[in-house]
Amino acid sequence: MDFPSRLDLLAIARTYIRTRAAKIDPNQIDVIGSDINLFVGSNMVVAAELVYQLAAAVAKLLIDGADGEDLDRLVWDRYQMIRKGASPALGVVEFSRYTTTAGAGAVAVGTRLQNDTGVEFVTTTLASFAATSLSATANVRSVQAGKLNQSAADTIVSIPDPGPLWDKTLMVTNPDATAYAADQETDEAFRARAKNFWTTARRGTLKAIEQGAIDTAGVASASAVEELTASVQPARVVQLYVADEDGSAGAGLVIDLNEYRAAGIQVITVLSMTQLVDIQLHLTFQAGKDTDTLTEQIRTAILGTVNKCEVNGILLRGALLECLKSFIDDGLIPTNDSIVDPVGDLVPALGKSIRTTIDRVTVV
Repeated sequence: MDFPSRLDLLAIARTYIRTRAAKIDPNQIDVIGSDINLFVGSNMVVAAELVYQLAAAVAKLLIDGADGEDLDRLVWDRYQMIRKGASPALGVVEFSRYTTTAGAGAVAVGTRLQNDTGVEFVTTTLASFAATSLSATANVRSVQAGKLNQSAADTIVSIPDPGPLWDKTLMVTNPDATAYAADQETDEAFRARAKNFWTTARRGTLKAIEQGAIDTAGVASASAVEELTASVQPARVVQLYVADEDGSAGAGLVIDLNEYRAAGIQVITVLSMTQLVDIQLHLTFQAGKDTDTLTEQIRTAILGTVNKCEVNGILLRGALLECLKSFIDDGLIPTNDSIVDPVGDLVPALGKSIRTTIDRVTVV
């Protein structure tokens, strides 16, 4: 809906004065500094501000117009949904030792660990050593929530305070990267999740189970697949594949689906892994453009397009072409030959999320 601007309101006032004025020269409305020009002009500024306030008030009542706290209030009032807060990184670490001299023991829950950049983690489960064990594992989470607390594989390597440990020779590392660390849900993501409320309101459906997973902090995408028997009949089991923003997943995540799954139906959560793909481009430009800079911008945009794929999501070749078309005004001339690889849509292996890295996006 379009609201009148200050100039629109001034035009209305001008027409009114020119058709109704009997004691003043109606043309004075357009004489800068005249009494009627100052009077009408100042009032139109106030009127325009009132219109803008009205527009802002109306926008707050619409899910596509509300932002920030206004969006929080609107979604809670209509759907009783709250914005997902920042979530910590979750993962698994392995404690090891060279000898069994210290005998049996356990690393307590709450033991502080640190990665090579200073991000702190704490254990959330016991790491129990038998008398002859040389290694044991424990689940961990980052002390602080947020995307910056994600930790790559083999980077959680120190125990800042080994004093409470029964075996001071213990070493630690994380064989796999942590997962699920995320910043507070953005307006865009929260708005999209709220719009799915009515389509998933009838619980027990596959879409509802997926929504239940996505409502969990740290989970960015989910795909529910119904298992079938050999005779192609429902096996009363649903495989639920989940992934974080990076398309991967890790141990330690708890997803409560009691209000989403049908009674008597088991939902088995399967942690997603990334499936890396290569993207090869052949680009054509208008003459006189800074092709080096534009090429890097295009590679970055393609990277973002690929990495938006959800778990079990298909990478559409058309989506890559649409990404290229967004650079037409910058001097790119996209054609069907602009994408050398892939030659068609890419379907990931079951339970995987298609991803790429900037070095895998090449231009030939």
